[in-house]
Amino acid sequence: MKTLIALVLLVLLVSFKSASHAATTGSHAIAPYPKVVIYTTPWCTSCNAAKDYFLKNNIPFIKKDIDANDRYLDEMTGKYKSRAVPLIVIGRDQKVLHGFVPDLFQQAFKDVMTASSR
Repeated sequence: MKTLIALVLLVLLVSFKSASHAATTGSHAIAPYPKVVIYTTPWCTSCNAAKDYFLKNNIPFIKKDIDANDRYLDEMTGKYKSRAVPLIVIGRDQKVLHGFVPDLFQQAFKDVMTASSR
């Protein structure tokens, strides 16, 4: 299982690096993807749907499992005042989504991408 996770992370890292390099070497520079962080638990179906969506759409993300790391739970409840997962943070706290609805995520992600390119 750890090998599979490491492989997925490596593929995401390589994809992200390639996309970032391609975006900055073209004639029209495109901003790299904004950072996406998901506070999650293994048993949360909405969390799993969000992570599957990110993977299927090649969106790099950072997973913070609040069951596995109390620091992530403290971060989620303290900084973001949330007690429910998934909590999705896009960019540098530019958008904070409570729950996962694909259309809302797409719009928030697009808004942060647009703001970053200015």
